[in-house]
Amino acid sequence: MTGLSISNAAQIDVGQLPSIPRVLLKLIEASHKVDVSFKELAGVIQQDPALSAKVIAIANSPFYAQWNDVRDFNRLLVVLGLNTIKTIAITSAVHQFFSQFDTQLGKWMGTFWNRSLTCAYAAKALAGLTSYDPADEAYLAGLLHKIGQLALLKKNPADYQDILLKTPLISEMDARERELFGATSTEVGAYLIRKWDPDSFLSDAVLYQHEPADAVLDTPRLVKLINFAHKLSETREPLDSLCAEAELLFGLSQPVIEDMLEGVRSDVKRAAESLGIQFQPEADGSFDADTDEDRLELAKKVRDFALLNGANQHLNDSEQLDRALVAILQDLKILFGFSRTLVFLSEPDGMHLQAVTGSSSHFGQIEEFRIPVKPGRSLVTESLISRSTLSTLDKSSTPMASVLDSQLSMYLDTEGIFCLPLCHPEQDGGVIVAGLDTAEYQALDRHRDLLLMFAGTAATTVYKCRALMDDRQHILDEERERRHREASRLAHEANNPLAVIKNYLQVLSMRLGDDKAVQDQVAILSEEIERVANIVLRMRDATDTGEKLEGTVDVNQLIRDLVGIFRVSHFATRDIKDILTLDDKLPPIATNRNSLKQILTNLIKNALESLPKNGVVSISTGDQVNVNGRQFVELVIADDGPGIPEEVMENIFNPVTSSKGREHAGLGLTIVRNLVSGLNGTISCRNKPKGGAEFVILLPRKTEQ
Repeated sequence: MTGLSISNAAQIDVGQLPSIPRVLLKLIEASHKVDVSFKELAGVIQQDPALSAKVIAIANSPFYAQWNDVRDFNRLLVVLGLNTIKTIAITSAVHQFFSQFDTQLGKWMGTFWNRSLTCAYAAKALAGLTSYDPADEAYLAGLLHKIGQLALLKKNPADYQDILLKTPLISEMDARERELFGATSTEVGAYLIRKWDPDSFLSDAVLYQHEPADAVLDTPRLVKLINFAHKLSETREPLDSLCAEAELLFGLSQPVIEDMLEGVRSDVKRAAESLGIQFQPEADGSFDADTDEDRLELAKKVRDFALLNGANQHLNDSEQLDRALVAILQDLKILFGFSRTLVFLSEPDGMHLQAVTGSSSHFGQIEEFRIPVKPGRSLVTESLISRSTLSTLDKSSTPMASVLDSQLSMYLDTEGIFCLPLCHPEQDGGVIVAGLDTAEYQALDRHRDLLLMFAGTAATTVYKCRALMDDRQHILDEERERRHREASRLAHEANNPLAVIKNYLQVLSMRLGDDKAVQDQVAILSEEIERVANIVLRMRDATDTGEKLEGTVDVNQLIRDLVGIFRVSHFATRDIKDILTLDDKLPPIATNRNSLKQILTNLIKNALESLPKNGVVSISTGDQVNVNGRQFVELVIADDGPGIPEEVMENIFNPVTSSKGREHAGLGLTIVRNLVSGLNGTISCRNKPKGGAEFVILLPRKTEQ
């Protein structure tokens, strides 16, 4: 005897109760869908007694104490949240995979599931016929009426299996359970339910399910409902005898019970078919619920979603859009073997798709594609409009013949293309176009669900990055506007004394007479005053936000000019040394001169502020840096100072208080990052192994406007 007894039944781990593998598979898939509802999840979970028990047990744990009075199952799932439900699904699958079931016990599980679901549907139907509210409570009680058997099976699978398979009589089973465990399965089930929900008659309904009808005649209605529904699900008693009990307990006639029983069988059959289970409820309803194939499928799903969760983390760690896109392409290659891919993103107005990155060697040509989002024009836009995957390799349909699709296939150097839309509820992100051959496309069928879930995650990542970019641009615009207002105010204040000086010069000129030498000197002073006034006005206008790109910029010369100014104004006074390593093959590039000048100025000043006397600022340039088929030029600004603290590095480009003191708002590097983004470039930062910080800027290598 294991000596379980009611007093130590609390030691049973409800989290490891066995479930029907096919229900677990459906729950894993549903919980990873982007647009899944809690109602859909509840519909899946409430097809399995063990899963339902786990949800109720977790929801009634001390961690969720404030929600312990919630009775509605859908609301329980909302309280737990999607991540908890995913965890329940995955951990249940793992436990199921390593359970000790054999073929015989797998068939018993099939019968157990059939009877549990039959009892649940029967209890709900009876609740409707007898006006018992809530009917969902009756369903749940029916579903859990044999949960004690699962608990005992988990406790001692070897010995209890013999009882389950070889003891047809309830009275004999109770006696053998008590001998082996010190308690019956109904007592254990009732005890567990009372722990979760002490304020209802659920536990009483489970405890008294085996009693004769006349013994429960005066009990609360839920007890009577489960007592009768349990007997219906067992199919051991003749129908005439059951109908007599229905008349005694509820005043229901035999035709009513027969109609109800037919409806219950249809409900169970529908639930089974939704899981891919084929059996006849009107027969014994048995099937092998725990086959080797089911376990292998569970193992595959667990593996796939472990990979997907790793990919999700990879994407969530990428806040900048360009890095997020690189992460998406990397994960597509790792998870699905997509080695030739292009990303088309929706423009803000949603009217066009623009190629932004890809792993094709021809991307320099492909990025010229700007595709109107109109139906019937190409497979790429049709995929986004229909929010579905499409491929030129799909022989079951007749995809449109588009020159664009043929071009993309040719540039990707593949037999055909596969279009994966990035759809988000707030804003469609775009389309990933993968180049595949026929064999690769056919292999996708095994991973289609996982691929769609990955696309949902990728779409969310793109949406978040774009929203973050918009927020940062808003901060930049506000900062520019503030600087413009401040410059305008200072220009206005400066012009007042300049006007007074100019007026006094005119008066002085009149008093000094016609001496040519003196008048020439006064004229020079007047011209210089006018020049100062113009400089002040230009300083004000330089903060305007409507600046346009004009011409090309010699990056090396711009760096030399800036460093020349810093040598006189900053480096010399603090004995700072500069080292320039400029690639003389670097061509002039099409970019915004003033923005680039502001970026370099801020980064050089940032380096200076961190350096002691005799420090070193190093600036280098490099040509033809290839990133995913796109050409960039590289600018590196480094110093040999103390480096950037780890806590500052985490938010280095965010507008927070900097490590330089309260007078610094931490916006300098935020502005730099936004200016770089405005030039379609990227910026990164790291500490050098031997000390000091290093900023690396990549700008598009465009040599013409």
